[in-house]
Amino acid sequence: MAGGTSNKSASQLMAEAQKKAKSASGFFNRMMGAGSSANDDARALYIQAGNAAKAEGDYPTSAEAYKRALELSSEDFEKAQMYEAIASSYKMFDLPQAVIPLTRAAELHMTQGKWTMASQTLEKIAELYEQMNDLDNMMKCLKEAHRFLKQEGQKAGANRVQKKMAETLALQHQFIQAQQEYEEMADKTKDDPLLKYGAKDFWLRATMCALCIDSENANTALTRYLNDNPLFEERTLEVKLIRQLIAAVEEQNKELF
Repeated sequence: MAGGTSNKSASQLMAEAQKKAKSASGFFNRMMGAGSSANDDARALYIQAGNAAKAEGDYPTSAEAYKRALELSSEDFEKAQMYEAIASSYKMFDLPQAVIPLTRAAELHMTQGKWTMASQTLEKIAELYEQMNDLDNMMKCLKEAHRFLKQEGQKAGANRVQKKMAETLALQHQFIQAQQEYEEMADKTKDDPLLKYGAKDFWLRATMCALCIDSENANTALTRYLNDNPLFEERTLEVKLIRQLIAAVEEQNKELF
């Protein structure tokens, strides 16, 4: 494998990688069975060139280097790594272009049955869509990521993604759906020894979503949560806060709100 490259520039490493890749396709190397080893060396050099270009802040060059490493990758896990690396460079200068390789990486993770890794990649795609203010596609990615985490029994990860889904629904003024997501999270966590104290926050958020519709909906939801859940009681800070918010809305008191 190539060595002694830590102090070389991205352009130097790219030149070495191109030379190595060219030699790998040469007639003599192929006849002697050395093409595979040379290919591996070229791939390693392209990855090093990509890393060096990143360190230099030259993200277009790093993306190009990782693309060439991708072309020399044979295993699906190697290809997925390269797609992720390409996306990490693109997101520094061209967000829409970063979506394409990340989507391909997610597809490869799914093909290999690596559902947790696929969900993590889908979350990254959702973050890109959020930055582009494309909330519809963001929600599609979050829903799929949540489904994978749920089927893999990743409770904390599934809750994290579902919380983001609820927040996004609220931003889209889909308050009923957001309320339902928060209610579901509260119901799932209230009996979990490790997560139950977070349930109060979910009931608070669910009530606030109801309040965005009107105070009657908020009062109805709050009464139901109080009756059904001992953890959520009048003396808790969350209930005191939501009572004040409901009163402010009913009194049309903007300063109190």
